[in-house]
Parts: sequence; structure tokens; C-alpha cells
Amino acid sequence: MRAPTRFHLLAVLVGLTTGSAAHAEIYKFVDENGHVTYTSIPRPGVKPQLVIPDLPPATGTVTKPAAKATSIPARKTATPSHFPRVDPGTQRKRDDMRRQLLEEELRGEQRNLTAARAELAGAGRKPGTDLSRLTEAVRMHEKNIEMLNKELSRIR
Repeated sequence: MRAPTRFHLLAVLVGLTTGSAAHAEIYKFVDENGHVTYTSIPRPGVKPQLVIPDLPPATGTVTKPAAKATSIPARKTATPSHFPRVDPGTQRKRDDMRRQLLEEELRGEQRNLTAARAELAGAGRKPGTDLSRLTEAVRMHEKNIEMLNKELSRIR
């Protein structure tokens, strides 16, 4: 086994002092085709449309990993006293940001659905067009719109 180099030791020290990468700013980029990308990595030379700032973690709290989504509704139970709490102002900001992101995604999906329907309508005049692929694209955008509306109804 090789002895660790100074670079390895420096990397470990930097990792220990900076903490985990669990908190990061989120950047939104829209390309020339209207495709939306959300990432925690800024792109050099490209100005993001939206930056969601990193929220400082509450002091003295421990975060738990997200539970798997199930179709079984959760039972109503009292929140344990040791469970981390978020003040109403912070939660309102988070909900507003989530609503804004979902509404932007919804507008993008509606544009994509309109384009997919137009392409499907024009495909009947072109020989050799894969109608099943175009029909599936329309169904996918309709399903995405349905799910986005469902999510928006939960936070309104």
C-alpha cells in the first residue's frame, strides 16, 4: 500500500473542514430548445435564470434521509419534541419557491405539449413517420402536466 501524498492529505483536510455537500445552491438553465435543467453546478459563461440560495441548516438539528414514497397514507401522529422545526416564514419561502418552480415547469410542459400535438397533426402528411413515437410523446407531456397540476394543488 502506498503512503498518502500531501495532495491526499490536503484533500482529506479540505473535506473535513468544508463539511458534506448536502447543502448547495440550485441553478436553473434553459437552453435554446427550451429544455430546463436544474443543477447544483454553475455553468461557466452562462447566467442562470434562477438561483435558489442555500438555506443555512438550523443549529443543533439532525436531518434524516427522506422516506420512500408509498401509496399508503401516513397516519396522523404528534411530532416528537426533538424533531427539527422550521419557522413559518422559512416554510412560506420554501413553499413559494417550490410553487414558482412547479409553475415554470408546467408552462414548459404546456409549450412542449403544444409542439408535440402540432408535430403529430403534421405527421399524417409525411410518409414513414413513426406515429406511435409521436403519440407517446403527447401522452408523456399530458401526464407530466397532470402530475404538475396535482403537485401544485397540494401547496396552494
